[in-house]
Amino acid sequence: MEESDVEVYGKIIAKDANSLEILYDRYESLLYNFIYKITQDKQSSEEVLQDVFMKIWNQKARFDSSKGKMSTWLITISRNLAIDYIRRTKMSAYEYDEERDNLKADNVPESELITKEQSEQIKECIDELDEKQQIILYLFYFKGCNHKEISKTLEIPLGTVKSRLRLSIQHLKHKFKNNKKGEMN
Repeated sequence: MEESDVEVYGKIIAKDANSLEILYDRYESLLYNFIYKITQDKQSSEEVLQDVFMKIWNQKARFDSSKGKMSTWLITISRNLAIDYIRRTKMSAYEYDEERDNLKADNVPESELITKEQSEQIKECIDELDEKQQIILYLFYFKGCNHKEISKTLEIPLGTVKSRLRLSIQHLKHKFKNNKKGEMN
């Protein structure tokens, strides 16, 4: 019988290199594809993927099964390290319209973690936002830009960036609540 992710992780903590290899084999494809969506570069994606597993091996990231699934935790680490890599190498150029059009539910890496229907609902809610809000959400969540970088890129005041992002998030929360209430009836 195959060991669970939690059991494999426990052995990694005990410095069992074979267990790290097992975890790598299970998640390498998912994580690489997710990282590639962020970096848009094969070599960078490979480097970030290696960093993810080195972080786990060196116990600089700790998994807690009470907080969620292993796959979600690994995706979060991958996202953070990919964004850090982009910032570090100054590769934060963006092509909003072209890339955003490619963010269909089937292409969103998280679609392996959420249903296609949920992914479509998220996209529909984002599509209802003002275009200026969509761009800021895209830069912040998909490209990992911070408030100052967005302000500089879009040539708008920092306060405007923060306001639009806050309003966008509030709008999305409201839409999700309404969608869930509609499903319950």
